[in-house]
Amino acid sequence: MNAEINKDFIFNYFSGKTSALQKQMVDEWVKKPANEAVFYQWLMEFEYQHPQYIADVPKAISHFQSFADQFDENPTSLPYKNRFQSPVRRPLWAWLVAASLLTGLLLGGWVFRNNFIYQTYTTSFGETESLILSDQTQVTLNANSSLRVPRFGFGIKTREVFLAGEAQFSVTHQSNNQRFLVKTNNGLDVIVWGTKFTVFARQRGAKVVLNEGKVELRYHEGKKRKQLMMKPGDLVSFDQTNKPKQEVTKQPEKYTAWTEHRFVFDDTTLEEFAHIMEENYGIEVIIDDKNLAQRTLVGSFRADNADELLEIVTEIFDVKMKKQDKKVWLSVERNKADGV
Repeated sequence: MNAEINKDFIFNYFSGKTSALQKQMVDEWVKKPANEAVFYQWLMEFEYQHPQYIADVPKAISHFQSFADQFDENPTSLPYKNRFQSPVRRPLWAWLVAASLLTGLLLGGWVFRNNFIYQTYTTSFGETESLILSDQTQVTLNANSSLRVPRFGFGIKTREVFLAGEAQFSVTHQSNNQRFLVKTNNGLDVIVWGTKFTVFARQRGAKVVLNEGKVELRYHEGKKRKQLMMKPGDLVSFDQTNKPKQEVTKQPEKYTAWTEHRFVFDDTTLEEFAHIMEENYGIEVIIDDKNLAQRTLVGSFRADNADELLEIVTEIFDVKMKKQDKKVWLSVERNKADGV
């Protein structure tokens, strides 16, 4: 079949009106760098004309990146070999296409534009995940967390990621001294130049622990934009008003114990434990007794799931536990309450 591949042909392809043979023709046609640029331009135009059409963008991008893996002989035409290898420089037209697509996405106000611009890694309750970004930075995501990484230009023009939740980073140093930036929803920016650190950024506050290297924190306190430099061993905590508290910890590694399914408690109250259970496992722990809520726990414990951790804590405190769906009630038996 020698059908001409033009805009109408590609629009039929987007609409799912092409045959298996015609789809194969498009797959072969889009392998050429110049055709790839046109393909994305027409995709943007098609989406603008058909707002009711919701494309599976991550699947489409993954599909065409799989084509890239087949062409070692022309690496400069490809964005990445894969996410585990260093990025290669794209030609100018590729960046122009990316810019035009970004402009179209913003103007169109598509609900899925972030899926197109960013690769998002997420973990569910009770799950951790290890990643290697295209600049060889190693990331371990804690439970109930997400990390957004730009699909285009990461490691070349910028190294800026967006974290919601908690993650450990081991950032590689670049020959051009390009900084690595972690942005959070708390308004906290962590700027690094090759280092190992942990960022906690959830609704109840934020925390940064520096293991190695150099880190600069930028944050809002009231209406003022401030900055703070950290040294290895520093722990900086922020409350909900973004007021920082800087201290030195002799064991920064205990703040990453969760990467090995360990929980380190250092005078941790049961009230704080309740926050940990909700953030990591989606379980609401209810403690009606205020005295019980302020009792503290010290020690390091390994638990592979929520039930194991609850069993350990209730046994240590010798308290009763009632569980229903995603709620747990902790209480002291009446004949023991006087001794609490």
